[in-house]
Amino acid sequence: MLSARLKGGEVGVGVCRPVAVARTQGAWYRRWLLVAVGGTVFDIPDTAANAQLFGRPGTIRGQGRSAYPQARVVALAEYGTHAVCGVLVPARHTPVVGFF
Repeated sequence: MLSARLKGGEVGVGVCRPVAVARTQGAWYRRWLLVAVGGTVFDIPDTAANAQLFGRPGTIRGQGRSAYPQARVVALAEYGTHAVCGVLVPARHTPVVGFF
């Protein structure tokens, strides 16, 4: 169960670090490391704890909720190496602005 391994408001903050070195092609603009931010959602196991922590999105069919809870994932990746250097899996209604 996903929610059993995650805690409160800082749910799933990944511990990663950049791996590009000064000679890595495409990773730098002058002295700044180039990164991209992306996001997706994952269907997670249908448990009461997951539904409470992550919530269920609405549906267009008028049923009011989806079949599975969904976890939002926000990732920060380097351009030159394509390595993920930051991950956030926030709980429902947790703003993601300012985490990276």
